[in-house]
Amino acid sequence: MINRDVLRIMIAKGAGDATLKKISKYTNNIDSYSLSDICNHIDLMCSLGMKQDVAQNIYDSKEASLQLEERLYQNNIDMCWIGDECFPDGLKKLNANDIPAVLFYKGNYQLLHNKSVGFTGSRKASDFGTRITDSCARQLSSRGISVVGGYANGVDITAHKAALQSGGNTVFVIVEGMFNNRIKGEIKELLDEKNHLFVSQFLPSLSWSAKNAMKRNNTIIGLSDAMILIESGYNGGTFNAGEQSLKNKKPLFVVEYGVNVPSAEANTFFLQHGGVPLRGDKNGQPILKKIYSVLDKKESHEEYEQLSLNLV
Repeated sequence: MINRDVLRIMIAKGAGDATLKKISKYTNNIDSYSLSDICNHIDLMCSLGMKQDVAQNIYDSKEASLQLEERLYQNNIDMCWIGDECFPDGLKKLNANDIPAVLFYKGNYQLLHNKSVGFTGSRKASDFGTRITDSCARQLSSRGISVVGGYANGVDITAHKAALQSGGNTVFVIVEGMFNNRIKGEIKELLDEKNHLFVSQFLPSLSWSAKNAMKRNNTIIGLSDAMILIESGYNGGTFNAGEQSLKNKKPLFVVEYGVNVPSAEANTFFLQHGGVPLRGDKNGQPILKKIYSVLDKKESHEEYEQLSLNLV
């Protein structure tokens, strides 16, 4: 449900995620004021540690939040913030600084209750990587497991498309705000009311930025029960996603190639620092048995204690 008081805080200069997280902790107390009470009393906001000018900005943002609320309704976009019961548990388990305070979404929000696997990989994936991604997504979908990705070209869109083509479902975690989201031609005809969800943690009018792409990686990780790293270089978004998966102790499965793949030069690094090898059968099809074991909780996550290793 759209919360106009959350919108007030998001759009107010000097406020944002950190402010919302602080207020969420306060409003969870039985004897606390409501979020609306807080936004409408500058002195109360200041008593919670906000600067006077930030509190004033929140107080003054009421009209702008009403206009944003109306536009969200018109575009069939809903939202959930960290103070709501509907906020995904997986995101709450991320390292504190990595947790987004708000999710804007459009589509089937119930997909976030499914078992899910996130994908990360190069925008210019090799033919090997593309085929492996396609096969993994189709195998997961055949078991009713949601595919989560960042909606970028290459590995992401291959995973999304394969899930949809095989009758599965997928979650698109986008970098820009929801008002700037565009349906890509290769998936447009595959979407229906139940098989997808678009999610953004950013203000609806925000444009794409590399900085936000890194933040988005953490949200993919938090919405996934395990991550598959297809191909990574030693810098860029995929390397960041691999690092953040390890730092957040998320089971990370890394494709181990039997041949030299230049776009996967950092895969060995992640395998040496806690990633679990993802290998293929004699026909070259990836074997996902270990992933299924993690999702079914047949293997203790203690076996993945190596994921807490500090990266160098």
